[in-house]
Amino acid sequence: MGFVEDFFNTLQLYNETFLPITVLTYILGIIIVYLSFKKSKQSSQIASLLLGFLWIWSAIVFFFIYFGPMDIEFLGFTLPGVWYLGGVLYLYQGILFLFFGLVKPSLSFGLTWDTYSILGITLVIYSMLIYPAIGFLTGLNYPRYPVFGAPCPLNIFTLGFLLTANRKTPLIIAVISFIWAIMGIMPILVLSVFADIGLILSGVIGLPLIIIHNRRLG
Repeated sequence: MGFVEDFFNTLQLYNETFLPITVLTYILGIIIVYLSFKKSKQSSQIASLLLGFLWIWSAIVFFFIYFGPMDIEFLGFTLPGVWYLGGVLYLYQGILFLFFGLVKPSLSFGLTWDTYSILGITLVIYSMLIYPAIGFLTGLNYPRYPVFGAPCPLNIFTLGFLLTANRKTPLIIAVISFIWAIMGIMPILVLSVFADIGLILSGVIGLPLIIIHNRRLG
């Protein structure tokens, strides 16, 4: 079995096994966006908690348990252990959301309809609705296709949500999301998941904007 078929078979197994979790992630995503309208300390803490959960879930279940043993084939090379590295990255990001959101609260979100928030919500909509629509239009349908809650759409969602921040975002969080965004080149070239063009753009555009936004927030 080749890497591409192995990937989509494993993804189908993951999606079918955790269909209730997939539904839950959409509900949590909607709740996170709703909380950005509240603009309070408690709403930001809950949003950070939910984001932390989604990242840690992806790390442990998606990466470590399901995809970890699978080697990646890219540009003629076999790359073992890459999924485990992705899991470590996602686990670290999840812990950071819990730390900066709850332990040492510095994450604060509040939708203001400025340029940053509008772009952020655009990325959120892309991750939850347009990303799966592109899969459908290109012949890749659920459950053999990643939808919101899977690592790539979750990363796009996160970069978008960070743009609604009303306090400085710890840069390490944005950098980790940027690193995974650049990894989107693999699913585009190897798996024909063309929606990950949006993943790359979210990182290339999102990280500089978050840095600029931080400076403006003082």
